[in-house]
Amino acid sequence: MFYTREALAANPRLHGHWSDLWANRNIFANQQREMIAANSSVMTPEMLLCNAVAGPARDFWQEIDRQVIQLRDQEVGMEILNDLLAVQTILPVGKTAKLYNVVGDIAEDVSVSLDGQPPYSFDHTEYDSDGDPIPVFAAGYGVNWRHAAGLQSVGIDLVLDSQQAKLRKFNKELVKYTLGGNASIQVQNYPGQGLRNHRNTTKINLGSGGGGASIDLTTADAADLLGFFGQSGAFGVSARANRVAAYDVLWVSYEIWANLSQPYLIEVNSGQNGVIGGSILNAILPFTPIREIRPTFALSGNEFLGYVRRSDVVSPLVGMATGVVPLPRPLPQSNYNFQIMAAMGIQVTKDADGHGGVVYGANLA
Repeated sequence: MFYTREALAANPRLHGHWSDLWANRNIFANQQREMIAANSSVMTPEMLLCNAVAGPARDFWQEIDRQVIQLRDQEVGMEILNDLLAVQTILPVGKTAKLYNVVGDIAEDVSVSLDGQPPYSFDHTEYDSDGDPIPVFAAGYGVNWRHAAGLQSVGIDLVLDSQQAKLRKFNKELVKYTLGGNASIQVQNYPGQGLRNHRNTTKINLGSGGGGASIDLTTADAADLLGFFGQSGAFGVSARANRVAAYDVLWVSYEIWANLSQPYLIEVNSGQNGVIGGSILNAILPFTPIREIRPTFALSGNEFLGYVRRSDVVSPLVGMATGVVPLPRPLPQSNYNFQIMAAMGIQVTKDADGHGGVVYGANLA
């Protein structure tokens, strides 16, 4: 989803996205040189100053790309997307949806004999399909041609400041879609859903209505927390029903985290004031189907989100990593305009038996 040295090394397909990004930048540079060459004889001194470069130099783009990575980690909730990038799926930009087959049932007859001859059937399985859209995220910002001064000195600072402000809004939309999708996005019959509301995400109602668990994880004591998250509680039962031995990460709101972080003291040597201590989290975690619990401000109140970090369970679908390209300038007094663009969806799967590895809990009733 982002052009980092590590991501490019780990994902050969991402090099294609990187090449496309630089092709657009080089096209701009070529057009800029041709525009200046065609008009320099009639340009005023001020116009020549503001068009002093044939095109932004490579160190300019290094500053642009460095800021994209720096701001990636500053958006609330981006930590969830960053964690899932370990299992991202890189796709061509032309893909508007990622479909997959769900293998159906087949006859159960298996012959056990000495000669291995029939009777047994020779049927084949049936397939169903599911999928998720890969929408394009786009935003723009610009710098007045007189202020840019050929993208030298203050011009670079103005571009970076403008990009910083727009990237914050851009990244906010990426996180918003990752968690909640977008009701206006649909490809064929496949809606644009996020981790919380995806049809293949297992939902646990923490409220009291509709047979919910009737628990407030922000105030529950250690016994109730263990009763819920333990192997015999609502969370543990749900995990077993989905054949999940352990969720790799369970993200919780900071309100739940504060409750889990409370001290948990056990009295020993009764009558001698001896105690051993730790947090409630440390006390209950070994007895839950959870490998790690982390806090995030992207969730609030009585809310959690967990997943098995495996690409066949959940995966960000990356049709175009986040990149910045310049738009053509047809005239010397045209502004320097830049476009931020990415193509990304989120896929949550279930197998033919309805088992899934993503779970979401909140007051749902």
